[in-house]
Amino acid sequence: MPFKRKFNVATRGSLLARTQTEQTVVTIRNSNLDKEFEIVQFTTLGDKVTEKPLVNFGGTGVFVKELENALIDNKADFAVHSLKDVPSYITNGLILACFPKREMVNDLFLTKNNSSIFEIAQNFKCGTGSPRRIIQIMKIRPDAKFADLRGNIDTRMRKLEEGQYDAIILAAAGMNRLGKSFSKNNILSVENLLPAIGQGAIAIECRIDDKETIEAIKKINHYETEIAVKTERVFMKEVEGGCKFPLAAYAIVIQNKVELDILAGQLSTGQFIRMKKETTIEKAFDMAKQMANELLEDCHKRNIKLFDLNE
Repeated sequence: MPFKRKFNVATRGSLLARTQTEQTVVTIRNSNLDKEFEIVQFTTLGDKVTEKPLVNFGGTGVFVKELENALIDNKADFAVHSLKDVPSYITNGLILACFPKREMVNDLFLTKNNSSIFEIAQNFKCGTGSPRRIIQIMKIRPDAKFADLRGNIDTRMRKLEEGQYDAIILAAAGMNRLGKSFSKNNILSVENLLPAIGQGAIAIECRIDDKETIEAIKKINHYETEIAVKTERVFMKEVEGGCKFPLAAYAIVIQNKVELDILAGQLSTGQFIRMKKETTIEKAFDMAKQMANELLEDCHKRNIKLFDLNE
């Protein structure tokens, strides 16, 4: 029997993280029939601290660091991340080497009676701790009241059913990956709620010098997804934003064109700026940097203080 190279795959222990890792590994295995894969679970800071809002203890990166340490320490060959959890600066010696095809990017507005964001009663209590979601929902429904919401999808759904919230906001991608149903009425359009940077996308990270792993995982890379999410992340890196203030971007690739829609604002005032531009794939990253700097300049002119976190 021929020897099969085995790859250890790092993941978080949550149901969603395990599920999307298992789904990703199945796809990789189908393209690498001569190799074996074993999933190894790690607990991150974000998994341990469940009673505090993410913005209060580190923001972006709290679901990633321990997985990166496993790669550096050779306890794993690659890690599967939700891209929206990955900071703009990657740890030295590591690389985001593969981006499988992106899932649905929309957020969902979930209620017990399935009413839409436009139908729900006045002064409803909305469960979300995301500044990005809050500032955009404030514009649609200024009467909304917000309360932080942590926990896995089942926990969040249970809190809704128990009446702790009148509505909650969840990402459609996670619901789809777990096979949970929702109606069209629940879907918030990108026009109404611009998604988080990298939302709906998975990133596979490995050591930058591990050619064998890179070759194996690259087989499931989706070119259009890679260009789109890298464009969004160029914008994020230029703004130097995580999840501590309202920040959003969504890029789509159509033939040889990239369209980028961006947003940033100040939560305490409810003010934000949104802009959209298009260019060729070759110029997409330069456009993202330019848009970031234009947005920062516009925020300064309008006295929108992105980094005023005393809110």
